[in-house]
Amino acid sequence: MNLLIIDDEYYIVQGLVGMVDKEELGIDQIFTAYSAQQGLNILRKEQVDLMLLDVEMPKETGLELLEQLNKEGIQTTTIILSGHQRFDYAREALHYHCFNYLLKPIGKQNLNQELLRAISSLGSVQADPEPAPENDIQIDDTGFVQTVRSYICDHLSDADLNRVKIADAIHLNPDYLSFCFHKEFDTTLTAYIASMRMDQAKYLLKNTTLSITEIAEQVGIPNTSYFYRQFKKATGKTPQQFRK
Repeated sequence: MNLLIIDDEYYIVQGLVGMVDKEELGIDQIFTAYSAQQGLNILRKEQVDLMLLDVEMPKETGLELLEQLNKEGIQTTTIILSGHQRFDYAREALHYHCFNYLLKPIGKQNLNQELLRAISSLGSVQADPEPAPENDIQIDDTGFVQTVRSYICDHLSDADLNRVKIADAIHLNPDYLSFCFHKEFDTTLTAYIASMRMDQAKYLLKNTTLSITEIAEQVGIPNTSYFYRQFKKATGKTPQQFRK
């Protein structure tokens, strides 16, 4: 298992090299490059299984490198590193099948967690080498969709449930999570959570004797007046009318 780290800043590259738990992750060799072109030269000559790639570099960006790799048919599991949270970068990262999009600076524990997840995903892909259709973009093989949906279901009563909290729980950049989710479900995370809350409220109204206030709290809307408004907006009925 070989890892390539590409960043135009020498001290960042060396810092990342020092943080990687090679033995624990089973990484045999770490290649380093300080420009997209240097990285491309390595990728053309060496077997690179994982790549940590800075997205913002002079002369040629990380995204431009990914475009060139795509043209040449060179495949590697890529984790994007960026100093800025930008939705357009996250969107492009998804286009090139990147495993994740992370913000710098990143700590040692988080870095190794992400590398471990990527290695696990890589093992799944190698075990089932049949390629996915070109238009069937896969986020990763760790159950991304089910993980997000399960997290929402398990935390529906949390009033502060939002994309930032979900992204933090599953170790994804919030912008990247939003784009991936919209790609899969053709709706926003906010709209999906709201819909799930209303579906659960309808179930509780029909199948329990809980009060309206209790139901509102259980679906993550502790403000009863706001719950009334949202429920009527979604169903055309008040909670009492729906329960009859």
